Amino acid sequence: MARDLNFIRKKKQLENQDKVNHPSHYQKGGKECIDVMLELYGIQAVIHFCECNAFKYRWRAGLKTGESTEVDLKKAKWYEDYRENLINNTIKKYE
Repeated sequence: MARDLNFIRKKKQLENQDKVNHPSHYQKGGKECIDVMLELYGIQAVIHFCECNAFKYRWRAGLKTGESTEVDLKKAKWYEDYRENLINNTIKKYE
């Protein structure tokens, strides 16, 4: 019984991680949507996009049917981390 519960918990964690890190519905033609946005709109626009998305996920955390607070907060953190990576890489790249 305990082993079954652990399996269910692990499966749920993997499903939630897939919803957060690189969900398949954001990929097309071998590219992820955010990478194409970088190519089309540039780093500054994507930094702002990440800020707005992080705000949105924190604002609505736990309010959307079928999404847990935990998943929404992980999505917000993903966008905050991506934004920081863009800023840090940009600064290093153009210094």
